Amino acid sequence: MPVSEKATSLTSEGSAATRATVLQLFATPVARTHCPFADDVNGRLAGLLTERAGEGAKEFGYKKETAGEFTQWGGTDAVRLSRWVCAVAGKFTESLTGTSLTEAFGRSLEREAERDASHAQPVAVGVTRSWASLYRSGDRHEPHFHPNTALSAVYYVAAPGTCELDVLDPRPNVDYYDPGISIAGESHRFRLACSPGELLVFPGWLKHAVPPFQDEKPRMSIAWNLNYTLG
Repeated sequence: MPVSEKATSLTSEGSAATRATVLQLFATPVARTHCPFADDVNGRLAGLLTERAGEGAKEFGYKKETAGEFTQWGGTDAVRLSRWVCAVAGKFTESLTGTSLTEAFGRSLEREAERDASHAQPVAVGVTRSWASLYRSGDRHEPHFHPNTALSAVYYVAAPGTCELDVLDPRPNVDYYDPGISIAGESHRFRLACSPGELLVFPGWLKHAVPPFQDEKPRMSIAWNLNYTLG
């Protein structure tokens, strides 16, 4: 991951200045894009998700979630959308690493012992799990992350207004103090306001939350857990 850095003069005593390199570390990437065929699929998907949110859906009290794999029960639209999501996620990773998925996977220090074997096989982004969520007035989703997931993806299908998602600062200690002056972007959380047809992709370890939803008409979204696959 590229590190932002700059040289600066911190002090000056007479004609002598103290030079230092200031590094900005631990940036958290989030990709945001609009689906080019959203107008073609969102209407059908909204109708299908309304049906699936009926009998047999998971009722958590704070939202409804469909049972089963979206990629299996969603038909051709689900397959088309999921393939596009995986392609976007793959390009997202390649843009951050500056190399292909196969090369980046082969360089992983955790797989150093298997480097020769894994490097020879093409690597792609695949779906581990997929589901749809329906939020009604008063619903919300507390901060959470997706374990054992390389990338999380959220696509917004339908909503009467904006679709808000809070992403939390991954540095947990920022919750325990007020520094008085922010020098490292201490904000605790950042709220993204999206529209139907937009996709978000971010690391699976990044905590995120849905703030209280107040509109009368439901908000519908689809989520994917994505991982790198050999094949």
